[in-house]
Amino acid sequence: PHHIDRDSLAASVERSHRWEARSLMEHLKDSRERKQAIFSVIHGGTDVELRTKSLEYLTSLPWDGYAIGGSLGNGRDELKQLLWWMMPLFNENGRRDKCRHLLGIADLESVKNAVIHGVDSMDSSYPTKLARHGTLMTKEGLIRIKRGKHAKSYGIKIDEGCECLTCAHYDRAYLCHLFKANELLGLELATQHNIYFMNQLMSQMRIDILNGNI
Repeated sequence: PHHIDRDSLAASVERSHRWEARSLMEHLKDSRERKQAIFSVIHGGTDVELRTKSLEYLTSLPWDGYAIGGSLGNGRDELKQLLWWMMPLFNENGRRDKCRHLLGIADLESVKNAVIHGVDSMDSSYPTKLARHGTLMTKEGLIRIKRGKHAKSYGIKIDEGCECLTCAHYDRAYLCHLFKANELLGLELATQHNIYFMNQLMSQMRIDILNGNI
């Protein structure tokens, strides 16, 4: 957790390093043809010294990529600050050619900030968790589909221009009804839409990177 005292955090980082090194050695012992990549997980909370120490040690080992994990701060602002000073370190000493993965983050503001600072990939339950609670992702922001104002939104798509199967066949009024009636189909359709939205968002970011816009 972000409020852990420094001595406990330092001990946790050292313990993680020992475990990760053992895991890597066992992975490398496997003589079978491996198609599975193994990443380190860089720890240290928001402590600059510990996070830098973790990064320098783990990037000295032959991982396939580097993940950024552990406590990433108390909120988006601390995460932004962490990425601002830490991500340039991945461009030093031959580290640039390996994937940088951010663990457990996928809200739209943090995703955009992470990509700008050089994060290559992310994983999170955020889009599906939102969907299960009736919140849909759109280009105009989040929609709480259970709100009464959507009950008569006949013929109005969740997100104009979206080509997912949910938007192709169902309107906001129907999704609102499904959630109000506790129909499991509502969770499925909302999840389908949010995952499609995230895939499209990341595809556009890749295009923007290639075009030099990010």
